[in-house]
Amino acid sequence: MGLKTLLGIKKRRWQKEIRRFVVEMRGQFPNYDWDGFEKLAQYFWRKEMSLIPERAFLFRLARDLPSNAKVVEIGSWIGESACYLASGLKGDHPCLYAVDTFTGDSDIPNDRKVFASLMAQWKVSNTKELFDQNIAHFGLSSRVRAIADDSIVAARKFSEPLQSIDLLFIDGAHSEKSTQGALDAWFPFVKSGGIVLFHDFSSLFGVPQVVWRAVKQNRFSELVGVYWTLLALRKV
Repeated sequence: MGLKTLLGIKKRRWQKEIRRFVVEMRGQFPNYDWDGFEKLAQYFWRKEMSLIPERAFLFRLARDLPSNAKVVEIGSWIGESACYLASGLKGDHPCLYAVDTFTGDSDIPNDRKVFASLMAQWKVSNTKELFDQNIAHFGLSSRVRAIADDSIVAARKFSEPLQSIDLLFIDGAHSEKSTQGALDAWFPFVKSGGIVLFHDFSSLFGVPQVVWRAVKQNRFSELVGVYWTLLALRKV
């Protein structure tokens, strides 16, 4: 069996899985654009950077935000999660700030190897062009602003006022140092009552330690939701 045949089988299986999932979601959450979600999921079928329920949770979180909400995503890579978030946003001029060096930087050695391998496979030295292509494919360029910089440096230069962000999604390097740095740098920009979302909360790296420390410091008022390795908390 050739590679193309195997990929074709894999794609058909993915398509069926997505369709079953969307049918289930329409029953549970009828007030969302699941047709739009399905288009995103089918487009990103080979990217495999997140689980289907996680993608749906991102999509729903963004849709539940106020009209013209502002979102900051730390760690955007090729723009998959940015597409789910930006597609879910409502209003005439919402904005998602996508913060990433786009070079596969990480203070976790194995992650660096994975990112380097993928970029070699894609024959790119960074993923900014792929990010832009994916964002443009869904007509989201007007509501997504890429910031090609380290997250802490980007926070120092950020043009929006404090307490202005509705959702902060932390999905950069997952070491305790990097996660804590991103939270401390961007937390002041989140509105009171806004959402802070962590990816890989159940990982063996530093994300859980940072989350529990923040909980003990009473930075959050309630749990918004948990889906697989995504954890959403509401800022006090």
